[in-house]
Amino acid sequence: MKLLLDEHLSPKLVEVVRSLAPLLDIVSIHQWQDGQFTNQPDERILRSAAAEGRVLVTFDVRTIPAILSDFAVCGENHAGVIFISAKSFASNDFKSLARAIAERAERAGDEDWRNRVEFLTKP
Repeated sequence: MKLLLDEHLSPKLVEVVRSLAPLLDIVSIHQWQDGQFTNQPDERILRSAAAEGRVLVTFDVRTIPAILSDFAVCGENHAGVIFISAKSFASNDFKSLARAIAERAERAGDEDWRNRVEFLTKP
């Protein structure tokens, strides 16, 4: 599983996740492709993430679902999305977020996440 953290998640979270799962391929959008996708439209991010097979991890439960719906109507694939609910996790609770992300990635293994959508749950 390859993960892409959106811009609402701190790049520091990548290091905390890696401390728990050193082999996990995870990157922050702030560093991914030299940061060129920071502040870019979500559609562009999802398409580029799909090209690399990267599952987007995001707090954005307002705009991303509508985009995914549009993708489905048009027959366009995405690499997967893991939503994080602000009701379940604080954005600065790196330990809980990192543990949940690492455990979800471990359970996923090499599963195909194309067009899959899930909410992150606490371990």
